[in-house]
Amino acid sequence: MRRTKITLGQLEKFLYKSADKLRSSMDASEYKEYIFGLLFLKRLSDVFEEKREQLKKDYKHLSEHRLAEILESRTSYGDTMFVPPRARWNEEWIETRDDGSTQPHPALKDTQTGIGEMLNKAIAALEDNNESLHGVLKGNINFNEQVAGKPKLKDLLDHFTRSVDGQGIRLVNDVFEFPDLLGAAYEYLIKEFADSAGKKGGQFYTPPWVVRLMVRLIDPKQKMSIYDPTVGSAGMLIQCSQYVSEQGSDGTDLDFHGQDSDGGVVSIAKMNLILHNLQSSHIEFGNTLEEPHNEKDGALIQFDRVIANPPFAQNWTLSRCKRHERFQYGHAPQTGKKADLMFLQHMLASLKSTGRGAVVMPHGVLFRGRKEREIRVNLLQARVIEAIIGLPPKLFYGTGIPAVIIILNKSIPEKERDHIFIINADREFAEGKKQNQLRPEDIEKIVHVYQNRIEEDKYSRRVPITVIEKSHDWNLNLRRYVDNTPQPEPEDVHCHLHGGVPRAEVDGPGATKQLTKFKLSATCVFDELDAQRFAFKRDLTSTSKLRARVESQPEIAATRRHLSDALANWWTTARHDFAELAPKTELMEVRESASGSAYITLTDTRLPKVRIALLGQLVAALAPLGVLDDYQSRGVFVNWWDSIKYDLKTITSIGWAPTLIPEQMVIDRFFTVERNALIAREQSIVEAEAAIAEAVENAQLILEYEADEDETINAALMRSELTSEIGEDESEKSKIFRDALAALKSAESKWKEHKDAHKRLTAH
Repeated sequence: MRRTKITLGQLEKFLYKSADKLRSSMDASEYKEYIFGLLFLKRLSDVFEEKREQLKKDYKHLSEHRLAEILESRTSYGDTMFVPPRARWNEEWIETRDDGSTQPHPALKDTQTGIGEMLNKAIAALEDNNESLHGVLKGNINFNEQVAGKPKLKDLLDHFTRSVDGQGIRLVNDVFEFPDLLGAAYEYLIKEFADSAGKKGGQFYTPPWVVRLMVRLIDPKQKMSIYDPTVGSAGMLIQCSQYVSEQGSDGTDLDFHGQDSDGGVVSIAKMNLILHNLQSSHIEFGNTLEEPHNEKDGALIQFDRVIANPPFAQNWTLSRCKRHERFQYGHAPQTGKKADLMFLQHMLASLKSTGRGAVVMPHGVLFRGRKEREIRVNLLQARVIEAIIGLPPKLFYGTGIPAVIIILNKSIPEKERDHIFIINADREFAEGKKQNQLRPEDIEKIVHVYQNRIEEDKYSRRVPITVIEKSHDWNLNLRRYVDNTPQPEPEDVHCHLHGGVPRAEVDGPGATKQLTKFKLSATCVFDELDAQRFAFKRDLTSTSKLRARVESQPEIAATRRHLSDALANWWTTARHDFAELAPKTELMEVRESASGSAYITLTDTRLPKVRIALLGQLVAALAPLGVLDDYQSRGVFVNWWDSIKYDLKTITSIGWAPTLIPEQMVIDRFFTVERNALIAREQSIVEAEAAIAEAVENAQLILEYEADEDETINAALMRSELTSEIGEDESEKSKIFRDALAALKSAESKWKEHKDAHKRLTAH
């Protein structure tokens, strides 16, 4: 019987729960290093233990003494990282002191006292015994100093010991649904920490949709060198690898370099790359502007691709910076937090003569004057800026500052050298409460328009540099060139006074385009009042009725039918492509990394080929119908593919697994009675909570109770106050208080009853 595999969802849930052990005592921007460090330690220990068990089997014919020598020799473990005794999760060990005496120690998981110190010594020993880990853990993570409270650390240790399903499953490839599952879960956890950290999250994490766009714009290829001078958690480097893999090449065959001024973040980046099996990486600690580490033999190392999201609005000091030759285009002010263009110049100096780069910059660099204007003029005259792309607002953590992506290119094609291609995409995005997002169709449109130099009204323009110079005095404010300001709403005084919908609005290009797309007539919802006005039909008294009327039109039904038919025809071909993804061991070359983190299907390019083929086929099926344009059709596919890509990795790795069936589908199919009972109970709980809140509010009112500044009004407080007020008073006056107390207790009793019933249902 095949062992049940750990799914991505299970591992994500397990890792996020680990944060609960520290969340109350530390900020997310602080405790992330400890969660990642412990996960990394447990992973390497489990992989080492797996290799150790195999060695015992391979050399069981040897003497006990000789076997022990082999088991403690680093060379016996090949590319698997060597875990010294004090860093082993499950193994007791004996320490030999300088005087020759010995002291036994429990396994790491069984440590009861001095846990912080033991963890620090464990990660230090792990780093000392593996050259590839130098600078990853020791010095950047200090469990003993910053994690408050031994019980918290013990809880965290126990949590990782219990593992995903509570049964102590080891974090090794054999129990994962697909090889790079741990790397995928690590990415998820980084995003969750960034979300929790708020503004501080931007110090180590760039939203994935922005990174995805930047990677596609620089188009990295296999065997290239890629550099991020403000590397954060290495998300940009990892997405470069994933992009190369999607194109059907080996995404691990890249040379990664990076630097960051936060030691803890450097550790996260290195662990992230190792867990993604990206061994050819060189991540350095230090201030990139002041002391760049991308140097060799007295010169800056230059790369095929450079990509970065530098911190906005930083101060800098020229006298503290080494390698002034990087700043050949000028020096920004050293006060007022204007280091942006200095980062950009460092990136240019780090590009090969054939290289291309993408950097996120605040809008101010496009139009600020004085010294920054001089730098801008010199950059434009040097013909090293290929394109500028305006981004939507509120994309980044903790800041609403408008941003742009500047594309750097030292070898712009001759016909484009005297132009800057400008895209103003700041109006096309998905709006969120705290943070906006770029949708797949937004990314598809930007990339397609950029790659093909398409000029689209109110969106993109190919601007001659002479126009920037002579007409705008080197000012690159995007709306001077691509003004996408919406047309003002038409005002109709007659309609304002007498009611009705202006005909000009209904006949305008926006409404006409939508009506034409679905072959609808405005008369399905409007009556004509006169030559200038429409009125909604009398029975359409709410937006829900209006929506129902539109959706009930035969034209809408016909459009849906055409879309369904197109999708059905597409699926007829697509299912054969999917069938080709069944596991084929003859296509796989197994290679163990230094961390033992994954095997790589070096010759298996089926998944990227299937993706490319299906994308083209779906666009060809949907776009001609006129409902979705080319970009939206591509966005539909990308959205869908991203939601199933890990399932497809599972299929190509181990074949079909029951866990691929969505849990909700199983519930809806086989547990409808239980589901409906849970929903009913949950609704009852909500109603009971509302009743408690009402009873608390009523009690406060009749008691005329005024809360102190830091006091919280709740059911327990009101119960106490009512009981105290009633005392032994049996008068008519106290009846009001007795009734209020009874109502409060009744509401609480019903709430508890529903909660207990809900708990019993979930237990079954």
